[in-house]
Amino acid sequence: MNKPIVQAPTLPRRLCGTATKSGILLGPELGHVRIARRWAAQATRSRPSLAEPVGIAVSELVTNTLRHSASGLPGGTIRVEIERTSRHLELRVTDNGPRPGEQPSFPAVPDPEPLRPSGNGLRLVEALCSYWDWKQHSCGAITVRAVFPW
Repeated sequence: MNKPIVQAPTLPRRLCGTATKSGILLGPELGHVRIARRWAAQATRSRPSLAEPVGIAVSELVTNTLRHSASGLPGGTIRVEIERTSRHLELRVTDNGPRPGEQPSFPAVPDPEPLRPSGNGLRLVEALCSYWDWKQHSCGAITVRAVFPW
């Protein structure tokens, strides 16, 4: 008897959510940056003034994850979560850790170079949110968190 073929779930896909928390799991494709931004607009629809700043922050953080971690390699994933409280909205972007053979790349705002065509994403995130930080998990993955006033 033939066994049914089980296919891995395709990405992107929404994660379970509640009224105050939602998430999406993205793959390593650059087109998923646009999908993440659209998803963030939906997640912030009850507060339209946050849609643009959160959307820009999502774009920058997902792009950084694709460029600087194993999440940008085939089979890589990026977890994006938004959680709302009575006081703020918390955006979290988690990568798969460093690329094989590379040291971890920790998020930092570089010195300003106005003519540099790239490398200003975290500076933009910092300007849009109340504060941001990051933590490294024991598995090597890094989560960047940006907090916006609600």
